[in-house]
Amino acid sequence: MSRFDNKLCPVCRIPINENSDVVVCPVCGTPHHRACYLKYNRCGVESYHAAGFVWKGYLPDEQPPAEETEQPSQQEYVDNSDENNDPHHAEYPGGNPGAHSSSDIPGGQPVDLDEVINQFRSQTMDETRGADGVSNRELSCFVGRSVMHYSQAFSVFRAPVQPGQKKRIIFFNLCSGLFAPIHQFYRRMDIAGLLLMLLEVVYYIPTLLSVMGIGSAGFINGIQLLTSGLNFVAMVGMCLFGDYLYYRFSVKRIKKIRMNYNDGKAEGYYQALTEKGSPSWLRAIIAILAVYLAEACVLLYIANFGQAAGATI
Repeated sequence: MSRFDNKLCPVCRIPINENSDVVVCPVCGTPHHRACYLKYNRCGVESYHAAGFVWKGYLPDEQPPAEETEQPSQQEYVDNSDENNDPHHAEYPGGNPGAHSSSDIPGGQPVDLDEVINQFRSQTMDETRGADGVSNRELSCFVGRSVMHYSQAFSVFRAPVQPGQKKRIIFFNLCSGLFAPIHQFYRRMDIAGLLLMLLEVVYYIPTLLSVMGIGSAGFINGIQLLTSGLNFVAMVGMCLFGDYLYYRFSVKRIKKIRMNYNDGKAEGYYQALTEKGSPSWLRAIIAILAVYLAEACVLLYIANFGQAAGATI
């Protein structure tokens, strides 16, 4: 019998049963129907994270249930022959993941849902500061959205290594490179975003030189190859190392914010981390407009210079 049976999903408010496809928030541990969680791609009680809410069997707006007498743990047989009325029901060839005490994944290995929950919670709610001077909870609050991805990436970067080994600094993130520099501004990494935006403008230098008649065709082709290569290297580099740069940025910003909150002991500290670190759509939109405006200005200058040169001839 699952510990989530008859617990309310915070999104649809429909009770979870043993046949529900369940996922839990890695920050607070609140169970959701998978379809409900994926509908908004965030926890249904995310607004309570900054206050330190942790799911203990009931939602923030529910009354704590009366303590139940503990029963000896035993595996119960569940008859699934009747039609399930749960709208979020999902069938799995390896068993039902909602019943963590007896479920199997398709590979035949047992899945302990409590163990998975505790592992995520230890990664996101632990207040013990690591060698980098920050805690998992501080990083999780600062990151905001996509905490599941970044908790995994940051755990790789923070993992202890054996003497003589180097820390890992690679964790693949397609969005970091494919959508640069917009992604960097979205994550409030303004300096990295500006440098990547500059590369976008540098790409048009060979065309500008060609229109102005500066340099030979071979020279211009060489410059074109160089700028194209720089943009490609930057994209691949951000895909591979973008998360590490974001990790270093997060650590630096957290320490700076902590100084204003009595070394993290003052009230409202974690809420401040969430407010100052959460992604900014406004920055992303401004970055898109700025990139397009810079490219438009360069192209307009090239067009006007070409017309002026033609008129002179």
